[in-house]
Amino acid sequence: MRIALLILFGSLGTLARYALQGIVQERTGGTFPSGTLVVNLLGCFLLGGIAEYALGHLTISPDWRIGITVGFFGAFTTFSSFSWETARLLQGGEWRRASIYALSSLIGGLVAVFLGMRIADRI
Repeated sequence: MRIALLILFGSLGTLARYALQGIVQERTGGTFPSGTLVVNLLGCFLLGGIAEYALGHLTISPDWRIGITVGFFGAFTTFSSFSWETARLLQGGEWRRASIYALSSLIGGLVAVFLGMRIADRI
């Protein structure tokens, strides 16, 4: 059951990431990886909120919890892409843009997780 849920949710997470990242990047244009940044921040926010709410208000089996967190959000968030894009910016001598991107991702991700948790606690 767990493997089937990982496959299902992982597929959905991958498709959601692909769609959202592409839409955001197309609309913002340029070489700044804004699509990946939006996906990472949204993924942090949703994972924080959903995990907090589920732990406090729902009874979810371990298989479903793994499917949602590891499957969907593991496929949806793209920190491996984040690392590669940051490295490429650095290789291109774009230290300022790489720093802004890395700090925005790290600090924004932490803020988004705590915000999601806080909202979930109030529901």
